[in-house]
Amino acid sequence: MSSKHALMKKATPYLLILPTVITLIFFSVYPFVSGILYSFSDIKFVGGSATWVGLENFARLFGGKVNTSINFYKAFRQNVLWTVSVIMGQLIIGYIAALILNEKIPGRGIYRTLIMLPWAIPSVVMALTWQWMYDPFFGLINYYLKFFGIIKDYITWVGQPDSTIWPLVVVGIWRGIPFMTLMLLSGLQSIPEELYEAAKVDGASLLQRFRYLTLPLMRSVTMVVLMLTTMWWWNSFDIQRVMSPVLSLGYNSMTLPILAWYEAFQWKHLGRGAAISVISLIVMFVFILLNAKRELGDVKENRY
Repeated sequence: MSSKHALMKKATPYLLILPTVITLIFFSVYPFVSGILYSFSDIKFVGGSATWVGLENFARLFGGKVNTSINFYKAFRQNVLWTVSVIMGQLIIGYIAALILNEKIPGRGIYRTLIMLPWAIPSVVMALTWQWMYDPFFGLINYYLKFFGIIKDYITWVGQPDSTIWPLVVVGIWRGIPFMTLMLLSGLQSIPEELYEAAKVDGASLLQRFRYLTLPLMRSVTMVVLMLTTMWWWNSFDIQRVMSPVLSLGYNSMTLPILAWYEAFQWKHLGRGAAISVISLIVMFVFILLNAKRELGDVKENRY
């Protein structure tokens, strides 16, 4: 075999993955690095002139201009509330659904397919559908609440400066239940059935089996799912943007991604919007690092 042929044989795998690497760099690495650099500049819009300002954008967010810092702290609190509420709702309902679908019930395959429907619908279509359902005059939610006497007057649930974040939380929970259920169901199916049979023989009740068998054995799976969903919903943008097109200084459902979008593309403060995204990234990085470190520590402890 000639040296040229041997060289081509070694280079072929790298040539095959080269288009993917270039695409990844162009659409992922370059925007990521650019966003970090923009956060230290006074750039107004993409392609505009930029001057290095150091930590000025971050200083404004943490206490420089009054309106800017107020918006940032409000959006940060709302982002934490949004993420925690959506994930906890998904976890509780997802666990219930996974436990039911793990049992040998009639039509289990059909139910497992149907529960994936919220995940299969495009985000914009889903958000617009829910926005119509929340409509104060033509929506199904107001209609049935008034029909059963729960409310007296129609309520404007979303899209107003004084609208709360809770109607959007309901949509987020509904949207994420399929992924949460699927991940938890895969973990439940990995637990040997013999353990539950032995617990039944020892007289353990259903709640005791869930508390002392299911939860401890599902801990690692649950933590991985929580980390994945936290990253996902912390950066959620589509539901808030589509269902809440109105924004003001008193808006109650403004989160960090929404504020970053308005700063960067509506108020022409691209550098400040990039700074918000960098802060959000750092928060997520610290969260993942701490949880990953704890999980690795538990794995080593259980190994020895």
